Amino acid sequence: MKLMDEEHKLQDDTLSGTDSSVDIATKENLEKLSRIGENLLKKAVSRVNLENGLFEPLKNGETNQQALKRLVKKQQHCS
Repeated sequence: MKLMDEEHKLQDDTLSGTDSSVDIATKENLEKLSRIGENLLKKAVSRVNLENGLFEPLKNGETNQQALKRLVKKQQHCS
């Protein structure tokens, strides 16, 4: 999602197997992917450390859900 000069990407690099596939459209897998998405919203916003390639949470403690809400408010004010 890109709004103005700010970008926010939800990503979980720990997924593997069927958890990392959106091509398996069984009810069970879609429910699991939904739970994974809900958990991603609760995680702290993080950025990739370019020196070591690892995701590191930002120091402000903001969650992905809080960041997305903030970006939506910004977008609404720009419309």
